[in-house]
Amino acid sequence: MHINYGVSESIKTTNMQDIEKMALIYDIMCEYGVYFDKRFLEHPGLTMPEDLEVIKAIGLFHVHGHKEECLARYAPTYIPTLAVVDGEVMETLWAVLNQTSRSARGATIASRTELLDDHMGDSNWKKTINVGMSHCSFGTNDFSL
Repeated sequence: MHINYGVSESIKTTNMQDIEKMALIYDIMCEYGVYFDKRFLEHPGLTMPEDLEVIKAIGLFHVHGHKEECLARYAPTYIPTLAVVDGEVMETLWAVLNQTSRSARGATIASRTELLDDHMGDSNWKKTINVGMSHCSFGTNDFSL
């Protein structure tokens, strides 16, 4: 139910009126996705726009540990509208956030929240200022800050 609620709330709080398709990439989509539509139809607290097409996929790191038929059905590589996406954004952040655990361990809940929020904000800022560099070619591959 937690995942259903998270998906429902993220759709409510996002500007979705012009969005026709949404990719939902989840590590166990082969099991979770079976009753996805039914759960949203039957539970009064969950909402999903009627005209929104949900493309179900499994992140590339996880799909290779599944059955062979999951690879062909759920790997983003084989879903034409997804192109090249790994679907593993959270995993890439853990390595950096794990380094903050020593500082956060002894902090109060409020301080821990602020610490993690600051680190996530820093990560987002670095991605924002580097996004232009990833679309430009200056004859070098070194775009680090």
